[in-house]
Amino acid sequence: MGRLLSEIRDHALARPWLLVPPLLGILSQNVLSFLSPGMAGAVALKVILTALMTVAVTTLFAELWLGDGKSVSPERLVQTGTLFIIPYPLLLVFGAVTAPLVYWILRADVSQAVSTGALYLVLALGKLAAFAAGTVSSLAAARRAESTGALGALLLGVRVIRSNILFFSLALVGLWIFQEACVFLTRTLVPGQLAGFVTTVIPLLGCVALPITAWRSGRLGKP
Repeated sequence: MGRLLSEIRDHALARPWLLVPPLLGILSQNVLSFLSPGMAGAVALKVILTALMTVAVTTLFAELWLGDGKSVSPERLVQTGTLFIIPYPLLLVFGAVTAPLVYWILRADVSQAVSTGALYLVLALGKLAAFAAGTVSSLAAARRAESTGALGALLLGVRVIRSNILFFSLALVGLWIFQEACVFLTRTLVPGQLAGFVTTVIPLLGCVALPITAWRSGRLGKP
């Protein structure tokens, strides 16, 4: 894992344009913050725009990582965006299913420690589900030449994860813990936009750069 992380670091340092997607993500978040909760349909609009922004930022980062780091092909950008947007509704379904559970936890007659722990667990599962979806799409982007369509490429991505389930389980849990620690430290020590930047960059590196680099380097077992 150490050598893999070193390869990712070297790859990123050689491609300064990789900073563009997370910076665009921060800009988009600031623009979306101006939507007033009191506006009609503002919550639904914000959810949709946030989803589209997340897919756009991740797609651009993936294409820059897969290519020369300086330019992207519009056709490939659309293909990659398709791979990232197809699994996204599953995350919205996860949120809709867990929303009543969160509501019940907040109103249940249990201790604050229990309700806080249960709520944190639900949020953690949601974050891990998002990480897993991004990882599948990234592996699909790396293997799309082996498939004739987006669904076939996504299936190839799922098969890679299934064949390397221990690696990805440890990697995604470790990524979540690392992100939480970094966000806590940045919010405590350097209040401001840095926490948002960290929140954006870490999943891009862990769910896009890491699986693509691991697959391309031959470190992952073949399905």
